[in-house]
Amino acid sequence: NAMKKRRMQIITNKKQDDSLENDDRDQDNSTEDEKLKNWYYFRITTSLSQARNDPSPEKFVYDELPFLDPRKKTKSQFYIVDPSQERGINCRFGMRGVIAANHFDMSRNFIMIFGGERRYILGHPSQCKNMALHPVGHPSMRHSKVDWNNPMDWDINPEFKQALVNEVVLHAGDALYLPTAYFHYIVNLSLNYQCNARSGTTYENAKHIQECGFGASI
Repeated sequence: NAMKKRRMQIITNKKQDDSLENDDRDQDNSTEDEKLKNWYYFRITTSLSQARNDPSPEKFVYDELPFLDPRKKTKSQFYIVDPSQERGINCRFGMRGVIAANHFDMSRNFIMIFGGERRYILGHPSQCKNMALHPVGHPSMRHSKVDWNNPMDWDINPEFKQALVNEVVLHAGDALYLPTAYFHYIVNLSLNYQCNARSGTTYENAKHIQECGFGASI
């Protein structure tokens, strides 16, 4: 398919188009301040029910990503653990510097990178008490109120300094499985695009989330 051919072109001949590998090489003479004002982010959200319509944008996404389509069990059974709890496919396109604030989700998540690089900082649910989260009822509940890029914020929330995390940089072709309630903070290291799909909730870490004040969330 077209996406596979595109990936192979990038791998076999980087000189033809290296914008997905390292957008620092682009002919962009903007100052750093100007670049900070020109961040772009685009998201596509699909649902299996809409993918049954032909033609439709949703059907196109599911056709291009059969390993995330629960109807195609031989290709998707490794990635979609519980097909009955499938929650659609989300694809995100963004430039270098775009950040997703630290948070946890209430379902399993499989993430795949199709172009560029992304840095993921991950935390076990047992670190919930150290993540300085917005509380239940807040518009940004489940998200950290700490600006991870600003050490002054760490002093306001001293528990955050005790948080234990690990990190991984994903490149095109890499996949990451996130169990239910795992924390993740994301930084785009280059122009990139990724898609992810969720399927069901597990409860092995429910006690950590409940002790952290999110008892009704899981």
